[in-house]
Amino acid sequence: MGDYFNIDGGLVRFLSRASDICIIGIIWLICCLPIVTFGASTTAAYYTIMKVVKRQRGTLYREFIQALKKNFKDSVMIHCFYLIIEGFLVFNIYHAYQVLETRDSAMALNQLFIYAAFLLLVMGAGIYTYPALSRFSMKRNELIQFSFIAMCRHLPITILLIAIFLASFGVMVLLPVGIVFMPGICLYLYSLIMEPVLRKYMTEEMKKQWDGEEE
Repeated sequence: MGDYFNIDGGLVRFLSRASDICIIGIIWLICCLPIVTFGASTTAAYYTIMKVVKRQRGTLYREFIQALKKNFKDSVMIHCFYLIIEGFLVFNIYHAYQVLETRDSAMALNQLFIYAAFLLLVMGAGIYTYPALSRFSMKRNELIQFSFIAMCRHLPITILLIAIFLASFGVMVLLPVGIVFMPGICLYLYSLIMEPVLRKYMTEEMKKQWDGEEE
């Protein structure tokens, strides 16, 4: 049992990994505050979790900052594209809801469901965009196209990840102290579920390089 408490023991490794996950979550949250940097922060957090937490390579702050800088322009541009679409959809959802509050309208009800469905589709595509950006070299339009295809092809995973994000947000609303650990836990679960999906689209050479079999 003493092995768990030495410097290489299981408990120490667990606590070290847990603290790294929490720190990444906090850095991610801080970097998301300007809103437009949400994509850049998510891309960097995903990359850092996979490389530092899962593969035990590099240092947390260095890998996060490098990934943030490397993908900053593309991630911000793509996120702004998503924000414009989501803003348009949210505005129309709100407008349809306002109409329904004043009178019964079958058209407004249909519009509400249609716009809400499109909003979920855009959110679902975004789930795949930033991990893919951290892994693959694609043009922005190709990345967005890939995200929508992956979202439809892996629909059960998409639904699961949306549920995890909503549950994490709910925990932070109900339990404000959760802001310290919940973003990191959410991002870690995100990486566990997303990684097998990304590997389906990697060549054998990419897998070897990523897994460290080849330098």
